[in-house]
Amino acid sequence: MNLSQPGIIALAPVDGVTDAAFRQMTDEIGKPDVMYTEFVTTEGLFRGRETLLHALDKHKTKTPIIAQFFGPHPKFYRYAFFVAAELGYAGIDVNMGCPDTNIVKKGGGAALLLDLPRAKEIIKVLLESRIEWKNGKRLVDTDLPENMQQKVISMCHSREGGNPVSNQADLPISVKTRIGYHSTQVNEVIPFLIDAGVDRIALHGRTFDARYSGRADWTEIAKANEFTKGTDVSLWGNGDVNSISDAEDKMKTYGVDGVLIARAAFGNPWIFKEYQPTFEERKKAMLYHAQLFLQYRPDLDLRPMRKHLSWYCKGMEGSARLRDHLMKVSTLEDLKKILESV
Repeated sequence: MNLSQPGIIALAPVDGVTDAAFRQMTDEIGKPDVMYTEFVTTEGLFRGRETLLHALDKHKTKTPIIAQFFGPHPKFYRYAFFVAAELGYAGIDVNMGCPDTNIVKKGGGAALLLDLPRAKEIIKVLLESRIEWKNGKRLVDTDLPENMQQKVISMCHSREGGNPVSNQADLPISVKTRIGYHSTQVNEVIPFLIDAGVDRIALHGRTFDARYSGRADWTEIAKANEFTKGTDVSLWGNGDVNSISDAEDKMKTYGVDGVLIARAAFGNPWIFKEYQPTFEERKKAMLYHAQLFLQYRPDLDLRPMRKHLSWYCKGMEGSARLRDHLMKVSTLEDLKKILESV
């Protein structure tokens, strides 16, 4: 799929949610046009933290998946590019919108909205890395720690989804950001990003100060579209998209090339097909999702899955009681017993 074509409806990146198991569930059941990974710290990759690579694990699919990274230091993005390219990802995205306090304090995420020169350096490093990749440089030619190189290589070959290297020479470089930090910065940030050379901008219609409260301001996203119109830069909108029909309406109304769906997809991989699952289908999905999670993370139990299991209960009769039981799940047997009893 050409990621620059109009009409894209994608699964947005959400930290702690859009892991490999969640993406596989969403892909198999809903078939979004594009998916993003959770964000990964670029400095952590350079420091040799192998556990970070779990976020970049993936299943065999033809659906494009974009790898998202964060961090304040431009030099570490070079390693992120080569890791993502080696793993066969369809693009590299810079997180310029995360409102997490700890990340912002360190200069990453939404903090980059207050430091555009640093953001420009990050984009420059990624564009330079893309040229190096196109000219034949590979992960083994970098000074990424040996343990990380070997882990990435093993990931390429251990799962069906692992491609030895990306077959795409010009991997798109994109940014996901917000309309501003304290107030709107659309008139400043969007021209800046276009000039910096990104291929795509995904714009969340809230400021950093708003976090996830209030309503996303799509009129500001429409303003951003006035800047990207007539350029080679695609604009995707994000914020309070609740269905495929809603996504299509927003593309038509605000002129964006694509739309990202985030919270509305939690516990609802069917959203991309606008299908209302039965109670039995929900139970089957819970069990399958849990099994996938343990396949990807055999080092963990099901405690991280509890929030997902809770989301699957949305709208179900007697969901409060079922949710209480699911929030105590630790093993697959625990889950099976609960699901068999309802």
